[in-house]
Amino acid sequence: MFTFRKIIFTVCVVLSTIVLVDSNVLRNDASDGDDVDNETVDYYENLINSEMEKAMKFKRPTSAKMHEPNDTQIRDFGSFDFIVIGAGSTGSVIASRLSEILGWRILLLEAGKYPNNFTMIPGFFAVQAMTEYNWGFVSVPQKTACLGAVGKRCVVHRGKGIGGTSLLNQLIYSRGNPIDYDRWSDLLVDPTWRYENVLGYFKKSEDFHKTNQEAPLDWNYHAAGGKWYTSFHMPPNNLTKIFLKANEELGVNVTDYNGKDELGATVLQLNVKNGRRYDQATAFIQPVNSRENLIISPESYVIKIEINNQTKLTTGVLFTKNGKLYRAKANKEVILSAGAVSSPQLLMLSGIGPRAHLQSNNIPVVEDLKVGSSLRDHVFCALQFSTNVTTPHSTLKGLITDYLKGYGDLTAGNPLDAAAWYQTKLDKTPGYPDIEIIPTSFTPSDIGRKFLQWKPETYKELNGKLNKTFSLTIVLLRTRSAGTVRLPSNNPYAYPLIDCNALSDKSDRDIGTMYEGIEMIRKLTRTPTFAKIGLTLETRPLSACSAHEFQSKGFWRCYLRHLSVPAFHPVGTCPSGASPADGAVVDGNLKVFGVGNLRVVDASVIPFTMAGHPNAVCTMIAEKIADEIKFERNVFE
Repeated sequence: MFTFRKIIFTVCVVLSTIVLVDSNVLRNDASDGDDVDNETVDYYENLINSEMEKAMKFKRPTSAKMHEPNDTQIRDFGSFDFIVIGAGSTGSVIASRLSEILGWRILLLEAGKYPNNFTMIPGFFAVQAMTEYNWGFVSVPQKTACLGAVGKRCVVHRGKGIGGTSLLNQLIYSRGNPIDYDRWSDLLVDPTWRYENVLGYFKKSEDFHKTNQEAPLDWNYHAAGGKWYTSFHMPPNNLTKIFLKANEELGVNVTDYNGKDELGATVLQLNVKNGRRYDQATAFIQPVNSRENLIISPESYVIKIEINNQTKLTTGVLFTKNGKLYRAKANKEVILSAGAVSSPQLLMLSGIGPRAHLQSNNIPVVEDLKVGSSLRDHVFCALQFSTNVTTPHSTLKGLITDYLKGYGDLTAGNPLDAAAWYQTKLDKTPGYPDIEIIPTSFTPSDIGRKFLQWKPETYKELNGKLNKTFSLTIVLLRTRSAGTVRLPSNNPYAYPLIDCNALSDKSDRDIGTMYEGIEMIRKLTRTPTFAKIGLTLETRPLSACSAHEFQSKGFWRCYLRHLSVPAFHPVGTCPSGASPADGAVVDGNLKVFGVGNLRVVDASVIPFTMAGHPNAVCTMIAEKIADEIKFERNVFE
């Protein structure tokens, strides 16, 4: 049996309201005041220990073979006005909003299952990634990053379930920078994507509760009463306060990063309600799952979008479920929301993609577009520190009791609920950060190594003598490097070939900005506030970087290539733009160029990495396009 001190790995809603469709999946364990019964605590202790045991034995799937049907007979699943593929951060939202029109019939297809009691615990996001709720993708061997990982392959965590990757993430509510949207608008030649025009869609979704009265918040940029609960982690962490004070000593503002000025240090805003994960399906699907016009079909794996060869109009989809093959027809549109890995995969399997690549895989070409040709992601790398600050130790039972009361370490992916957005000397655009630094607590463990798939020898060199540390993680925001998503064959059950290609830009700007992040951390840790807690860098010599003097610039660049990994924020594989001649796959309304009645509505349409995390952006995109569809068809609820 694992002990809690071994199993907790922090990289870095009340359950009665999260029933979704299957009322047997989730327990009603909301506490009333301070009363938590022992039976419930025991249940969660057994659940957590069981999930930890399974996580250590978990083997990543290498294909979607488990979804293959038992025969080739195509059965009729019916006709629908709209078919939404994927119930993740965008699919859940757009299906919910379209079903507001009661005269429309909506089919929502999802390959995974409903969430369970374990996925609802934010503090175990790393363990949740080693369950059936993760597709288990890994990249092809890399040359410029992830060199310390097994086989030099980056892990590519992607959620599989009702809620998608919002079932696995750290629940950070982050919109990016206003300049991101103005750039996007200029690229599309469409002013509706400017920040002042999309801000209303962020507010439409938001139900903000200022649970931490000391946290910075600009109410001019927030709203209450929407579907998506947003709050602060409680109670505030002492190391969070130290991080904010150290930034102030460097002249860095403490700010609401989703307000007027993103640059500065902040307390993170989280999609957590009463300590529980508040993913998009919980927010947008659960309240409306009883609508007769919304049909939700879990464990349904789409293998092809069907398109009429003569008219180039989308007619429906083929998918598998319970060992059988089905066809569903779409009277109005198919909306692809399978994410930045699976959406380009499905488009290419359906004949939409680079002509030469499709022909090499014996796939008839419907439309020649640069699908999967510009995979982009943030990149992160952590530095470990020791400190003389001791944190109160709690038993697993104690942490569970706090969790059931809606606060404590298990109620956030990172209990050190702070971050800071900085602009390095390499960037000159006023007010536009290029790196983020996040403080985290970290306990070395086998779970931690498995989460990022480090080579055992690399992980031992880094953490072999460490017990518990304080980490500062650099996140490269506005990356220049781009990778690809490609098909290995025309087999719809074969996993795609993912080439992250991080830190590969010819100008070396990406790795240069990451190095500036290390320099920023050095400045930060020399402040009087950090000096008082005895903060000491615990980075050890890395044998793979032995050709460089320890802690020299050459060493750090080598270190970054070995220990930097994509940040699980992939975008850009079906980029939006003004013209396919410029590499765009969809237009400003996210319609696929050259193909009728087909849109892509997910992170894959974001044409570049933003100065923020993409989950909230995905929700905004879905809100905007749902309204656009209603406007185009002159139908309003």
